[in-house]
Amino acid sequence: MRRILASALAVCSAAAVLLHGPTAQAAAQVDGYVWAYQPSVASYTAASGYERNSTGGAVVITRSSAGVYSVRFAGMAVSGGVAHVRPYGSGNTAICTIASWLPVGVDEVVSVRCFSAAGVAADSYFVAHFTNRTAAYGTFAYLWAHDPYSATPYTPSTAYSYDSTGGSPLAWRQSQGVYMVQMPTVDAHYPVDNNDGHYQITAYGTTAVRCEVHGENDETPTPIGIFCVDAFGNPADTRFSLSYSRGVNVLGTTTARGNAYFRHSWGDPASYWAEGFWNTGGTPTIAYLGVGRYRVTFPGLSIPYGYAQSGSRGDPSTYCATAYWGSNAVTVNCYNNVTDAYADSDFTVTITS
Repeated sequence: MRRILASALAVCSAAAVLLHGPTAQAAAQVDGYVWAYQPSVASYTAASGYERNSTGGAVVITRSSAGVYSVRFAGMAVSGGVAHVRPYGSGNTAICTIASWLPVGVDEVVSVRCFSAAGVAADSYFVAHFTNRTAAYGTFAYLWAHDPYSATPYTPSTAYSYDSTGGSPLAWRQSQGVYMVQMPTVDAHYPVDNNDGHYQITAYGTTAVRCEVHGENDETPTPIGIFCVDAFGNPADTRFSLSYSRGVNVLGTTTARGNAYFRHSWGDPASYWAEGFWNTGGTPTIAYLGVGRYRVTFPGLSIPYGYAQSGSRGDPSTYCATAYWGSNAVTVNCYNNVTDAYADSDFTVTITS
């Protein structure tokens, strides 16, 4: 495995300082996801089939101004957990972040901010999910890295972190916009089969910042590199939420349906292969549709509706998002994070229901 960053700092524990953010852990376990498909509508109940609320309640999306949304999962009120969001759509170079998640009455409300590629608040299609599940299968971990400035490894808020191994994660800032994270769940698989799992990351806050997972250092414990940039591709400090799932879906509810990590040859950009994957029907296949555009098919998979997410992996100059998906295939678009033009990139993708 290639070395991705300079050697990690010596690991030590530090007291976590809880900043304003999502709100304390609860016993009830819930999960939900949504495809937000009416970006300019003031308020609507998601009813495309591409939504889930584990309590059976509605998922209501409200737009209060350009790019400012709340996703209300009725009856799902809990504290703790983790939330993620990604822009959605072919050619969509928007930036979307999580501004907060918290219980409001009996509901769970996830606040989303979206921006144009220039960093201006703007309406956008997006996909988002929330979960506070503990892993029913496989291995599963998530955290909220609440301190964007600490160069000393610290333990992220325990109210917003979980690791199915029972261990505690660490996070720290290596340089502007560059972070390292240790997750015991990843340590349990690295370097043998960690690539069969799936990472998700989302910048947390109300400014236009993108984050992507770079990959793991060849060390034990295993630091995971995170790169965050502003709308112009400049390194930017931020809080973020991070998840890793292997053998279980991104909600932590069922066995993984389909996920893959695709790498490519820099000498032959159209040459891609699955570095790791999880799919009971066999190795996922990839169709190269043109620079920065790919269709990944999961043999044997058939999911009505469902939920898909994707992201760049291993290249700090790119970002990726889901263009669309069907019952067994996901189309992924990747872009240069300075020019926002299509760009070839390694990437990860997942689909579930």
